[in-house]
Amino acid sequence: MLDMELKEKFINLLRKKNYSYADVVQATELTKTDISRWLNHDYTGKDNRIIDVVNNFIEREEARTFDTEIPYIETSTIKYVHEISRACHTSGKIGVCTGQPGLGKTYAIKKYTDKYLDSILIESDSSYSAKALLLDIHKRLNLSGTGTTYKLKCEVLNKLYNSGRFLIIDEADKLKYSALEMARRIHDKTGIGILLIGASELYLHMTEYKQLYSRVKYYKSLNKLSIQDVMKVLDAMHIDLSLASTYLKYSDGNMRTLSNLISHSLFIAKINKKDKIDEMVIEKSSLLLMAYEIK
Repeated sequence: MLDMELKEKFINLLRKKNYSYADVVQATELTKTDISRWLNHDYTGKDNRIIDVVNNFIEREEARTFDTEIPYIETSTIKYVHEISRACHTSGKIGVCTGQPGLGKTYAIKKYTDKYLDSILIESDSSYSAKALLLDIHKRLNLSGTGTTYKLKCEVLNKLYNSGRFLIIDEADKLKYSALEMARRIHDKTGIGILLIGASELYLHMTEYKQLYSRVKYYKSLNKLSIQDVMKVLDAMHIDLSLASTYLKYSDGNMRTLSNLISHSLFIAKINKKDKIDEMVIEKSSLLLMAYEIK
């Protein structure tokens, strides 16, 4: 490729990706000065070196475009998560929603909180104690996020009391008992709705905590994607709908796996100069998926 053509391709890539020189520096061994001088025909270093680096950068960034993000599709997971969320939100009751990792639970609740701004989403982990949970809620209520457990609890309860707001705790299966008990107290003292969402083990944990379990009004166990869900996704991606059953087979009805499988199959079809994806491409793509190989 001629030097001028390479420069034009490089500049177009920066515009398309909205990259700055700083982004290129971060991703390569070049400096801002190297880039500027090369573009202005004033580079005093080894031209072959910068040409090789720029070519490598362009090739890598173009390949990354096949990390295709699936547009928003109302799958059955999103539908059920939104239904139970709305029921808990409007009734001020506690709900539990469970399902295997990768079904799209977190994506669904983030979409819900985007729509209903009075919702509070807490993304928990195994380190969450009662105080850690209170700290996060405290901050989300635009409070200081500091103080003793008692002070935090009093201020959170006061702020949420009869507010009609909605608390969603994601990955609640990882919460310690003390944090789950704190969630129950917040519900009892304020009257707000709460949704606990997580892996299938969450429901089993709940049965051990009688005070919390007895307050659960809504429960939904999410299933894998249906063939109709997969067809909706393929339609949005402009992929042949006749491949839906093949995608369903190799993704095992898992939304995260399906997303990766679509991305891989688009890439493999591209590098093999195929006009469209077929069953063989999908099968080869599935071999790149750790989730499928483990099964």
